[in-house]
Amino acid sequence: MKERFKTIFAFTILLFLVIAGFVFSSTDRKDDIYPDEDTLIMLYGEAHGAKVYYDLELELWEKNYAEGCRSLFVELPYYSAEFLNLWMKEDSDELLDAFFADIRGTQSGNQDYYEFFQGIKKSCPETIFYGTDVGHQYNTTGKRYLQYLHDSGQSTSDNYALAYNCIRQGKDYYSSERTDSGISAVREEYMVSNFIDAYERCGGGKVMGIYGSWHTAAREADRMTGRLIARYGDIVSTVRLSSIALDTDPYAFGFSISGIVFLVMLMIPNLYWAKYARPEGYEEASRRENRILLMLERAGEVAVSACLPVFRSFEPCIRKLPEGIFFDMRIILWAAAFGLMILYELYWLRYFRSSRTLKDMYSSYAGFPVAGASLPVIAALLLGIYSRNLVMLCASVILGTGHIGIHLAHRKETENA
Repeated sequence: MKERFKTIFAFTILLFLVIAGFVFSSTDRKDDIYPDEDTLIMLYGEAHGAKVYYDLELELWEKNYAEGCRSLFVELPYYSAEFLNLWMKEDSDELLDAFFADIRGTQSGNQDYYEFFQGIKKSCPETIFYGTDVGHQYNTTGKRYLQYLHDSGQSTSDNYALAYNCIRQGKDYYSSERTDSGISAVREEYMVSNFIDAYERCGGGKVMGIYGSWHTAAREADRMTGRLIARYGDIVSTVRLSSIALDTDPYAFGFSISGIVFLVMLMIPNLYWAKYARPEGYEEASRRENRILLMLERAGEVAVSACLPVFRSFEPCIRKLPEGIFFDMRIILWAAAFGLMILYELYWLRYFRSSRTLKDMYSSYAGFPVAGASLPVIAALLLGIYSRNLVMLCASVILGTGHIGIHLAHRKETENA
């Protein structure tokens, strides 16, 4: 009865950790609305000036560009985006250099942002930028754009009116109350109206937008994205780039340190057992093993051992990003798997210190029956769930069916002996 209570308690704790990992992970991402087949306005929230985010943005834009998207909305004034559109058609970088000279000293005025635009021009040459922010740099970029329109005979054009209005917004914004980080109710109001106007001018359809994560918070009704969702509904998605930075491809190949550690923890006690610590009567008992279970056990051992070192998704999901240290709460599952492997080592330590009988070998530990089989199998299963890797999940199920099945049969034999 006591042993059964310990087993129920152990698996209850394990189930609680699995549920907690997914619940906390979902809670952390409650502000993220990922795009689906109905999405037309795809917004992404960044921390300005960070190469890790520029790289992700370029990758996202290249993907959407390949699918036919051409309109890229950016947190820039109207006239800054128009200068970028002119630069996209020219062979020189004179206009881009002038733009970066104007924004020098801001968060985005760095080489990484410069290379981001160069990457777009190289791989997505038909990109059209839409600037929907208020008129920053109105005395430099804004003034120069109006002069360009005047010199080219466009003083009465819609472009001139839009640029002039953006400059007016900038003056209004800089004379209004705002925080040190630039947060302002006036600015947010203008950004919403500018976005709506730009979306109509580009003809609607599918667009992608890159903004500071403050503006892309879906649950904040007074911010840009909250207001856009209120207007456009389910066609708007919004995802923080910090969330995407934590996402890993379950099947991306690469050296996995965690996988190697798990594999070493599996192999060392088994190698020592095979050479020095087999219990008396094991060879005779092994001859009675079910051949189907034995086949599944061997196949599972090979599959799990092959998976562990080669999938990067087995690594703990922790990243240092511009806003700080980020991790997906699914890491609880990884920690639980590692904890089970610690118990596995302790189980073997107890066995090696025991009289090393068949009963000792097939005993329970910390509430887990036939711990020599169940602990590593459950750890492998948790690692598969954590990484969302179906290959590892299938391999651990195959291993568990054979390995645990054989151990349970042996334990039944020792109990009946």
